[in-house]
Amino acid sequence: MNSTVPIRFDAAPAGGAPANAPAQPGERHLRIAETPQTLKQRAASPLLGGLIAVGVILVILATQLGLSIAISQGAYEARALEIEQRDLSRVERVLSQHVDKLSSPQNLAENAAALGMVQNARPATLRLSDGAVLGALDSPTSEVRGNLVPNSTLESMPVVDAEGLLVPRGAVGGAQEQSIDPPVRWKGKLPAPETR
Repeated sequence: MNSTVPIRFDAAPAGGAPANAPAQPGERHLRIAETPQTLKQRAASPLLGGLIAVGVILVILATQLGLSIAISQGAYEARALEIEQRDLSRVERVLSQHVDKLSSPQNLAENAAALGMVQNARPATLRLSDGAVLGALDSPTSEVRGNLVPNSTLESMPVVDAEGLLVPRGAVGGAQEQSIDPPVRWKGKLPAPETR
């Protein structure tokens, strides 16, 4: 195995010696000669440095693009959720209005009339302290009546018929007018359980 290193001789410059070289004229300086492999490495290192710099820049740009896409996707999802919340609040408002209409006294009175219920004009009450009955137990019941206070918002709402099905308001009124049997008045006392 050969352990020799090629040496290159340089003549001292005529204009003066370098700062670290001896000041004697005509003296030669020794240094290690460059091999073809180190020449290739030295030539490749600027190219390699440039490629690394371009790669780092591309990675930074790709990361920035990815973050931008993620942020914009989050903004689109937030907007879609805001639109969905707005639509659901509208539906909730409409359903709340329907519940208010259905629970109104006018609607309950019309549904009771559609089912054939009648009103007791003079109800009797029981006083619990002494068991006294206030009012007459054989008070007459009245005919089926419509609402005394009309409500135009109930025109589109259905009513319950005798079978418990929801039907349009006009269908129940028409069925009552075509009925052959008139409503039966209650005669006598109302049945009640014995409490004593």
